[in-house]
Amino acid sequence: MLYRSNVLMYDKESESLWSQIKGEAVTGELTGTALEVLPSTLTTWKRWRKQHPETRVLSLDTGYSRNYASDPYLDYYKQQSGFRSFFKLGPGEKEKELVVGVVVDGRAYAYSLELLRQQGEIRNELGGLKLHLSLDSATDSLRVTKADGSQLPHMLVYWFVWKGIHPQTGRYQPD
Repeated sequence: MLYRSNVLMYDKESESLWSQIKGEAVTGELTGTALEVLPSTLTTWKRWRKQHPETRVLSLDTGYSRNYASDPYLDYYKQQSGFRSFFKLGPGEKEKELVVGVVVDGRAYAYSLELLRQQGEIRNELGGLKLHLSLDSATDSLRVTKADGSQLPHMLVYWFVWKGIHPQTGRYQPD
């Protein structure tokens, strides 16, 4: 999934490392090859099951002794500071604030998820492209669409991660 952190995925076949946030291979023979950004959502299991009752879950019987019933990152989620964050925060910014990141014609932009939750929708123009961000609070469905209704690839990610990968990013501020 494309959210939360900048995990590098390893491809054994090509021995390439893939950055989820950059959306491309960063080392190995496939360096520079782009990933396709797929829609994802950050929701609770209860909400997901309500919307998708046919969902099947992989077995916890994996052959490994790991306890899959607990999240090993719970303490990390609760911390307010990022992992080895290195950039200076602006007024009102929080390192681990969740933002919706979009890139249009090479220009990165971030929208506060909390602001989107409060407003339900945000309309904005980026690089001459009219954007509509909407969040259905009942299902946690996040949509970023162009004026013609087509979806725009986006990701939900911590602010410090987005800013680290896109240092020149813009940030939406309501009027």
